[in-house]
Amino acid sequence: MGILNSMFAKWKNPQQGTGNAPNVQTIQTSSSVQPPTAPQPSSAMQRYTELETEMTRSHQTLQTKPINQPKQSGGFKKFGQRLIWIGVLVGIPVGIIYVVNLPYPVIRQPVAKAAPLLLLPSNMAIDANFKQAQSSIEEAKQLIESPTSPSDLDRGDLKLKEGKTALDAIPAWYIADWADYSRGYYGWGYDWRFTPAGLQSSRMKAGQLEAKVFQEKNAQITLTDAEQEITMAKTVFQQATKPTDKKVAIQNWQGAIDRLAQIPPQTLAGRRAKQMISTSTRDLKEVGGLAAGNEKSLSLISAAEGFAKKAAESGRNPPHSTARWNETARMWQEAINLLGKMPANDVQGYAEAQRQLAEYRSSLSEVRVRLQNEQEAVQFFDNANQKLTVLWASKGLDRGEATSRFMAINNDLNKIKNGTTVYLKAQEVKIQVENRLKLLQQAK
Repeated sequence: MGILNSMFAKWKNPQQGTGNAPNVQTIQTSSSVQPPTAPQPSSAMQRYTELETEMTRSHQTLQTKPINQPKQSGGFKKFGQRLIWIGVLVGIPVGIIYVVNLPYPVIRQPVAKAAPLLLLPSNMAIDANFKQAQSSIEEAKQLIESPTSPSDLDRGDLKLKEGKTALDAIPAWYIADWADYSRGYYGWGYDWRFTPAGLQSSRMKAGQLEAKVFQEKNAQITLTDAEQEITMAKTVFQQATKPTDKKVAIQNWQGAIDRLAQIPPQTLAGRRAKQMISTSTRDLKEVGGLAAGNEKSLSLISAAEGFAKKAAESGRNPPHSTARWNETARMWQEAINLLGKMPANDVQGYAEAQRQLAEYRSSLSEVRVRLQNEQEAVQFFDNANQKLTVLWASKGLDRGEATSRFMAINNDLNKIKNGTTVYLKAQEVKIQVENRLKLLQQAK
């Protein structure tokens, strides 16, 4: 279409003259120049038909011309085959080396005698484990044998475990394997460290360090427990109001100091315990004061409390017989007598003794009241039984005399108080006497 447009444009605007000569001038005026005559339609259509025919021929020529296909190359196929062969050539030796380096003496021993060089990878790995074990055990030795804090012991224990793990990675049968391997082949430019003697020495050193760590941990536990006991004893002593409680706190305090002295002095905890022993002993003497020094007062109070405890147990769950009440009263009196021996110059002990004396005297008074009630009850019950015996044996008594005697017996039974051993029996006899009185009154 572009060709056609250009053709029509030339046909509509033809140029006058040719060339660009300066001496040629074209002067056009509206009166002298006539418009060109329009071309015939048949000529334009003919030209269009010719152009279309030429374009159709060119298109057919392009379609009939064969396109050259690229030639297939066998380069990729050859490259793949080369990779396969390289894998086979490399994989077979690697597989053989892997098999002969397996941790089986049946395989390794013949190879170690015939071709020990093939065992180089596994031997290097075992030697690396041995080097790591030596390094870890040496570091653990420095931390465990010369600790400055419990964290050093923890770090040393961790490094010791790492060293033992590396030693455990070296099998026992490797010593014989190494003898065959190192015969005439020791060196090869590698810094070998493994030796059977070195392995045995490292294992012995690891065992000694393990025992040392165990001892240090036990000593640390004992030290911690003793520190807690001393702290608790101080608290109990400061809060105690009774001399006996203070005495128990002092005993616990001293017991904790004795346990500190049992810690091995060569351990880290032993060195700390030595300092704590002197400090705790000084504090015990200062804080204990008079209570720690006046053993006589504490002994009197402790003995009095012992008698009071037995007396309280003896008087528990009444009623009791007269003999038991007498024994109970005797023990209360013994406790009171012991507290009465408390020296007045012991201010704290004397005050505690006076407080306990008030309690013990009150308990003794109660026991004496119960003792008196028991004695009177037994006496009244015996009198009532005797009167009944005489009354039942009497014959020929009139109604008034019998009523008077039964009323006297009933009065004796009413005097028997509750909480005595004969109270229940007295109530049974009283019922019989009252029934007899009712019969006598009805007979009137």
